[in-house]
Amino acid sequence: MNKMYTLCTAVLFSSSLAVAQNVVDFNASDAWVGYMNVFDLPGDGGGYQFGSSWEVAALKSTADVGANTLTLQPNFSTYEENPGDEFWINLDTEMGNKDMEASTYVEPGDTYNGEDLKFEGSVASYTLSEDYTASFFIKALDPGADYADVFGGSKVVDLPASGTFSIEATGADLPDGLIIQYGFTIRGANANPLSEDELGSVVIGSVSLSTGEIEKTPALSLYPNPTVDIVSFTNNTYVNEYAVMNIAGQTVLTGSNKNTIDVSSLNNGVYLIQFSYMDVQRTLKFVKK
Repeated sequence: MNKMYTLCTAVLFSSSLAVAQNVVDFNASDAWVGYMNVFDLPGDGGGYQFGSSWEVAALKSTADVGANTLTLQPNFSTYEENPGDEFWINLDTEMGNKDMEASTYVEPGDTYNGEDLKFEGSVASYTLSEDYTASFFIKALDPGADYADVFGGSKVVDLPASGTFSIEATGADLPDGLIIQYGFTIRGANANPLSEDELGSVVIGSVSLSTGEIEKTPALSLYPNPTVDIVSFTNNTYVNEYAVMNIAGQTVLTGSNKNTIDVSSLNNGVYLIQFSYMDVQRTLKFVKK
């Protein structure tokens, strides 16, 4: 009887290892790649034109390893690089003429085949125009079925306006032979670069704090907001380190041990301050006038 109990325990332990969940938190340092699917605009029938691999920067996705963020924006390159081309630009309205589905993702090989997988992150800022959709996903492509996603798009979910997000797949859903991907998609018309500021962006970060840690950390905000020259942290709090980023995710100011920051040198616009204090990380938004 004792031997049988030992055998059952070993089997149960082995099974639990086989289905242990892998939690992948967003990391800007991961090997992000790009792919673009191009469609006619919905008003023109929405027909599929083509798809191809693109450089991440050409999609208008910007990874900032230092800040550990990924900024997602509408595509501007096809408009900018093809002046006068009616395929890409409606010459009557001067608007983009194609529906662009830009995917920025990681393809981890066979690392997670046969294992439970959870992909998670957080939205640090969401200023994207309502004319565009932003989503996160897990996909499992089947090479034997023309690389169709076995989930049929059911694990492609709209990003929230703020806070954390996550999506999961079981090991049974990810058998050997499928190509696993996890990442983000921005979809909408290719846009005139002159509209970049008004079309906004989504800034992705990692899940750095549990709910309990957030509750135990004193709230902190910036004032005045909007500002002309100086922003200050409430309660006269000194932050350990900070980085000010524009909406493209580019770091424009850094510093440490401050409770006020001189932003007079910045151009007018919307900015993010990512900073640490009390051993935790925060991101706040302010407007420079």
